[in-house]
Amino acid sequence: MDRFDEAVECLRELIRFNSVEGEPACGAPFGKGVANALNYMLGVMENNGFRTFNGDGYYGYAEIGDKDKPLFGVLNHLDVVPVTEGWSHDPFGGEIADGALWGRGAEDDKGPAVAAFFASLELLDEGRKPKKRLRFILGTNEESGWKCMDAYKAREEMPAEGFSPDADFPVINCEKGVAFYSVELPLPDKLIALKSGTRANIVPDHAAAEAEYSAKLEEAARKAGAETERNGNVIRIVTRGVSAHGSSPESGVNALTALLSILSATSEYSEKLYRIFSASDGSGAGIASSDKESGALTLNAGAARTEGGKLIVETDIRYPISASRDEIAAKLVKALPEGRITLKNSHDPLFVPEDHPLVKGLLAAYKNVTGDKDARPIAIGGATYARVLPCGVAFGPIFPGEKSYIHMRDERIPLDSFRKMYDIYKEAFRILCFE
Repeated sequence: MDRFDEAVECLRELIRFNSVEGEPACGAPFGKGVANALNYMLGVMENNGFRTFNGDGYYGYAEIGDKDKPLFGVLNHLDVVPVTEGWSHDPFGGEIADGALWGRGAEDDKGPAVAAFFASLELLDEGRKPKKRLRFILGTNEESGWKCMDAYKAREEMPAEGFSPDADFPVINCEKGVAFYSVELPLPDKLIALKSGTRANIVPDHAAAEAEYSAKLEEAARKAGAETERNGNVIRIVTRGVSAHGSSPESGVNALTALLSILSATSEYSEKLYRIFSASDGSGAGIASSDKESGALTLNAGAARTEGGKLIVETDIRYPISASRDEIAAKLVKALPEGRITLKNSHDPLFVPEDHPLVKGLLAAYKNVTGDKDARPIAIGGATYARVLPCGVAFGPIFPGEKSYIHMRDERIPLDSFRKMYDIYKEAFRILCFE
């Protein structure tokens, strides 16, 4: 029985839940929208014969297979990042148009969660028996802290191995380390107020500042193509960019660093801030590094604001597996001695050898469906739930050469890609989890 059409309809409904983190409530630690999305998906899973559990709104899971079997985990999240302006379709509408399903979470990570679950149902419909307990674990705080996984680890059995469908194909056996630093700095000369971005892990597409007027500053803004408005001795400057995931800042256009570039006309200190935060390889801060396994370090200045007479910049740094988080912090302090640098969140790197049975099995599934016999494991800067597993990797949903809309305006998933990932997940479960 082909379950693909059911999967499409389930995803449309799931997208309609606005599951951006909100105010906590009873049974909804990350907001009612997130809790409603979790309850909906658990209901779908229970109605299809899975044993389900809701961990007080922090997480949920659905399981099939004999309880004496080894546990295999599929780790997804149902929370999504905030929505920026200018969408051409309702970000919470679940609309189908131009061969794609549109909405926040379509790729990250509601779409893969739905595809993987319904793909497993097809194997059960065919009469295949699980040789492992297959558990779909649903997180609710992946985009802003991973408190959901902290709660799961504290209370539940951890799968011995598994994957997170929250990144790229063919299969990801290496993930860079992650460090979110909040940098509190003295205000640059002339700056009165500044606001840009929403999260450290999103390239900001809008930035606005108010500064003391000077002809030099106005000329710098004009040359940069920024919007300006003068009110007496105050000039308002607005810059625009293109949002992207913070793990690949080169894929977007950073409106905050564009604004810092304009402000750099006012003083050497402002120019220094621009140099440090605009170098997405970390070279401006003296932290650039790379290795063969995981590639180069990236730095994203994702959000900034003025508060209490200070400028606060929220940064997202993804570093190679050979680098040290402590060394990165020390170099940041050296580059910005006038600032106060605080580690807000972090994840250690992940690496699973290419010849591990988990990697080999998933790669075989990808090759069997796509016909790409030359596919090899890859490394990414993104952080997935695979890191919480004793042995875990990331597996899809973005295909090589395919444009990703993760964390971007007009997030969507092409229906043909949704179908292909669905088939790959079915094949992966057949190889790894079923007799």
